[in-house]
Amino acid sequence: MIVYFSCASGSQIKTCRELKYHHVLINFATKKNKPPAYGPELFIDCGGFFSSLKSGRYTSSDQEYLEYVRKWQPKAWALRDYPCEPQLLQLRGRSAQENVLRTVDHHRSLITLAEDQGLQDTAVPVLQGWTVEDYLYCLDRFRDEGLVRDYMAIGSVCRRGQIGQIVKIVTAIRRELPGWVRLHGFGLKYTALKERAIWDALSSVDSGAWDYEARWRKHRGELSVPEASYIAATQYLQRLDSLEVWHRGQSTLPEAEA
Repeated sequence: MIVYFSCASGSQIKTCRELKYHHVLINFATKKNKPPAYGPELFIDCGGFFSSLKSGRYTSSDQEYLEYVRKWQPKAWALRDYPCEPQLLQLRGRSAQENVLRTVDHHRSLITLAEDQGLQDTAVPVLQGWTVEDYLYCLDRFRDEGLVRDYMAIGSVCRRGQIGQIVKIVTAIRRELPGWVRLHGFGLKYTALKERAIWDALSSVDSGAWDYEARWRKHRGELSVPEASYIAATQYLQRLDSLEVWHRGQSTLPEAEA
């Protein structure tokens, strides 16, 4: 599995640069949206959650977003979606189905614009919803619009407290898609990756939580942010290595990593 490090702060970017970490996700909607200069493989997130939280809509044009994509030439970039976390739906007075349909409509128009500019091959549709039924409804609409592609992502899964819900969503989507479709899980935590069903269903994930402890250590005055972030990243990568071996059935997972 490919794990993209989400870089939305100076310390995260510095850590990736020092590690020369090969897989980096950058968020178009954040201030720190310039990728590290050493040339990692990039995944660009459109910033749907931040946009929905701030105003309920994208404040930049689709053309501006595509110009950003063209400038940085990522391995993959997310089509613009509308997340379905309950707090966002309540804030904007919308239902999950409404945001699913908004996602489908925006995907359709953006992919047409991307095709006109030769950027369609790296575009990644983002399945949205909150319940399993929502996601399958979204997938049906994607099929209707010809939006099923060889690389797709699952949104609105990172801010869930119950890992079991994520397992049900990911496995339901995996069963409904052809085997040649690779799946990306946005913002999945290490605890979710410990689930074999999730690990087997996904080809890639991204995480910005790898330096969560680093920020707390800085807050407590133990370490500077860059130092704490670097240590957290190396520890996280070691845990991922152990987790991969564990999923292969070649070892037991150390107690400290459970």
